[in-house]
Amino acid sequence: MKSLKSALLGGLVAFTLNTAAHAIEADKKAQVFAPDYFNQYAPRTALDMVSRIPGFQVDSGDNGKRGLGNGGANVLINGNRISGKTNARDQLSRINAKNVISIEIVDGTSLDIPGLSGQVANVITKNTGVTGTWEWRGELRTGLEPNLLGGKATVSGEMGKLAWSFTAQNNPFRNGGRGLETLTDAANTVFETRFEDGQFYGDQPGVSADFTWKPRDKHIANLNLKYNQFNFNGRETSKRTAITTAGTTQETLFSNAEDEENGSIDIDYEFPFLKQSQNGKLKLIGYYRFEQSPTVSRFDIFDPNLGQTDGSRFFQFADEQELIGRTEYSWKPRADRDWQIGVEGVFNVLDIESSLLLLDANGDFVDEPIEGATSRVEEKRAEATVTHSRKLSDKWNLQASGGAEYSQISQNTGLTRSFFRPNGFVSATYKPNDKLTITTKAERVVGQLSFFDFISSVSLQDNLDTTGNTNLVPQQSWNGEIEFDKNFGNGNTFKAVFYGRLISDRVDRIPVFDDVDPTLIVGDAVGNIDSAQQYGMNLSATVKGDKWGYKGLQLDLTLNLRNSSIEDPIQGFDRRINNDFKSYWAVDFRHDIPKTDWAWGLFADQFHQADNFRISTINDFTFAGPWGSVFIEHKDIFGMKAKFTVGNLFDASDDFRREVFDNGRVNLLHTEDRSREFDTTYRLQLSGSF
Repeated sequence: MKSLKSALLGGLVAFTLNTAAHAIEADKKAQVFAPDYFNQYAPRTALDMVSRIPGFQVDSGDNGKRGLGNGGANVLINGNRISGKTNARDQLSRINAKNVISIEIVDGTSLDIPGLSGQVANVITKNTGVTGTWEWRGELRTGLEPNLLGGKATVSGEMGKLAWSFTAQNNPFRNGGRGLETLTDAANTVFETRFEDGQFYGDQPGVSADFTWKPRDKHIANLNLKYNQFNFNGRETSKRTAITTAGTTQETLFSNAEDEENGSIDIDYEFPFLKQSQNGKLKLIGYYRFEQSPTVSRFDIFDPNLGQTDGSRFFQFADEQELIGRTEYSWKPRADRDWQIGVEGVFNVLDIESSLLLLDANGDFVDEPIEGATSRVEEKRAEATVTHSRKLSDKWNLQASGGAEYSQISQNTGLTRSFFRPNGFVSATYKPNDKLTITTKAERVVGQLSFFDFISSVSLQDNLDTTGNTNLVPQQSWNGEIEFDKNFGNGNTFKAVFYGRLISDRVDRIPVFDDVDPTLIVGDAVGNIDSAQQYGMNLSATVKGDKWGYKGLQLDLTLNLRNSSIEDPIQGFDRRINNDFKSYWAVDFRHDIPKTDWAWGLFADQFHQADNFRISTINDFTFAGPWGSVFIEHKDIFGMKAKFTVGNLFDASDDFRREVFDNGRVNLLHTEDRSREFDTTYRLQLSGSF
């Protein structure tokens, strides 16, 4: 089976490389959406518009991304890549729909922006003076506090050669559920029941400012400033009742909180340089990010007669920083080809202080030392790449990039390690006609390590220690992908993506053995497993009713499937990667009633993920659904758009099953099964522009 998977991935790579040898002539045009196309949706922002383009989905391009690198989001603003690490959806939500001239859907490999492939949305904007957008969101759910402070406001404009935008927002959430949990022993006998109630509240206020300066022709500078807070409080109560003598009758309380501050500054400046007859351009980029996260976890046990009998406290303060400098030089020797040389330097640091307190027999909390829980990790990395794009014909576009990175990871324990990793990709697009596009990509990817995995921590709720691993190495993979985009006209589209990944040094859970007896497993930690595989497909389709006489109807369908394989490091059998995505489907129906300001719709989706294997547990998280919602919308209430949504139509629940074993997962000790109900949600959303 493994050889078959490898052969399939190799076939994708070969198909990508072979496209360079088959050049056939044809006519190719960008698909252009004028503002009138979106009138039926009464959009307030550019994000509202892009989200309604059939068959297109915004991808910020930062999934596990190291540094800045090539490519980025599949969205351009006036032909330019979004600055720094700004999220594409955030950037689009700051552009007033009144300022959008058109949106072009183009082939990424046909652009002179290295790293882009597949469909790319180019949003063309204009200045219409000072404009703004605003949005307010409120949500109610039984058993939770009202969520009434969600919203966003943006004001933007231009002063001469300077364009500016200011945004203030808050993204709060009020989540939770309650239900019964049962504990059964190895003989499937229930020995304890628990009624549990979890409530998780968070507020995420933030402000941002964006500036674009064009001092003269072909000179452009961007400055993006962002500051956010994340204030979180979680609380779970468990009322436990013994059914047999193996159970306990008591009440537990787990709570955790975080008061995070984070901010970023990114700046870039692009200007003509050398080879100006070949459109030579130099771009200088700087980026700085910080995040400070003080957290606390508390776990207490109460006996109905004796009062508190046990308790623990875990405190952690994490200070993260990232500094990036990047230089890009590009030129076009001919109209149908371009080159870019990129050099990037990165400095990452994580500084953590942790402490654990346990309740002693005198009722006092005393310090319990944790080895490796207070530490500092630093990474210095340099990368250089050369990228070339060329149009082979009106049907074929090719883009290739090659490079390497050198990184050095050090910890204040005195351990320092160095890595040299090649990387790069080849991407080709075949467009036999205006209705079909086939894109292939083969890529060598170096993953980003989470520095938190280097440092030990404690889960009070699960009574599990997580041992830090100072010997982690970055994950690497060979990725292959082929994408088919079919446009049937009248807004009807179909997209199919098939992909495979051959992974080495997969970061997962590995056993920790006793120093004296190397056959005795004493714990587990994050570590590297030699190899793993992933393969899957993503299917999506948009069907509009206009062609069949049902004007205003739109149906969006999504089906994503993935399988994976990795050798379990404890028992040696093949299984899926821990917590790996397995499947997702979604149905999104919308009807904009002709000649009215009313719209209504339905939405349903469901996902499944793989189990999580640890040294003594197998955890299975299940979202028992599907999730379903229905909405009604009016597009002009005193100039506002109002949308009312009722959620959880199918009474979905958050289910969890944990099998607890002895170390090594040989003998089953007991099983925990729980189901927490969500109840119905009611949301009102108001939005407008000026």
